[in-house]
Parts: sequence; C-alpha cells; structure tokens
Amino acid sequence: MVAFTSTAIAAAAALPAGVAQAPAHAPGWKVTASVVALGVPGTAIAYLLFFGLIAGAGAAYASLVTYLIPPIALIYGAVLLDEPVTSVALGGLALVLVGVGLGTGALRPSRLLRRSVPSGA
Repeated sequence: MVAFTSTAIAAAAALPAGVAQAPAHAPGWKVTASVVALGVPGTAIAYLLFFGLIAGAGAAYASLVTYLIPPIALIYGAVLLDEPVTSVALGGLALVLVGVGLGTGALRPSRLLRRSVPSGA
C-alpha cells in the first residue's frame, strides 16, 4: 500500500508538467506500446525484487542495495564509455564497500580493532 500511495502521489505531482508538455497530437500505438513495454515490466520487476528482498532479508539490508549503484556505475562507465578508472574512484569504491560491510554486519569495528592491536598491548 505504501508503494502504491507513493507512486500515485508522484504521478499526481508530475501530471501538470506532463499535461503542459503534451504534444499536439496523440502518439501512435507503436510509441505507446513501446513506452508501456519498457516502463511497466521494468518497474514491476524492480518493485517485486525489492519487496522480496525486504520480506526475506529485512528493510535494513534492503536499504543497503542503493550502495551498489556507484560500483555498477563505475563498471558501466569503464566498460561501455571507456572512462578511466582512477585511484580516487577506486578509493571511493572501497569506502562504499566498507560502509556496506559495516552496515550488514559483515565487518565489525571491534573485530577489526582486535586484529590490529598487538596481543601484548
């Protein structure tokens, strides 16, 4: 219900801009079918996967999925656009991944500190 309400509110907020920029004539059936074919399944599948993740792993883990966007963008940029992968980008990626590790509990600060402190100290 929350997803439906937020989507409905977003659609209502975007409606005036859409009406103001409407073309003089209605698009053909091919254009309409293309937009529906590209938009509806992608959105529906994304919502189903996201809510499945929330149901299975919980909301805290599901919120960490957004941190996967920068690494994917870095890979896409390097592979598809021939963008250079710099040390700054890799450093930022490392920070993001450490943050995800801390957020999921895979890395624990107390465990990291115990490993770095000598046993005789």
